[in-house]
Amino acid sequence: MATQLPKVTDPNFRTALKEARLAANLSFRELAKRVGIHEVMPSRYENAEHSNATFPGLKTWEKLNGVLFPDSPPVANVDSPPTATATYASETLPNARLLRDAPIDEIVAELKRRGAASVSINW
Repeated sequence: MATQLPKVTDPNFRTALKEARLAANLSFRELAKRVGIHEVMPSRYENAEHSNATFPGLKTWEKLNGVLFPDSPPVANVDSPPTATATYASETLPNARLLRDAPIDEIVAELKRRGAASVSINW
């Protein structure tokens, strides 16, 4: 029996997350509520075929792990999807754009891809 979730870079992450959620007898909605994320996100983490499939970031991974494996010790150095910081973007992803350089329509589309039901911008 697993004692924690695998890293998000592990090919078995999605399956392990689903198995842990089912073993804990939690629905997507209940897991999301306990973790503090939008209710659609667990499905997007588990289902690679989902049109908006994604992986959790480090903080969310830690929360998922804490809910599903409450007795596991804190884990250091868990892989997380890359974040486009100025240094990371300029050194590692030469073609990456920073948020300040992205058009509004792309920002809104990305927010919706990540689970936002609606986006309102006022200025």
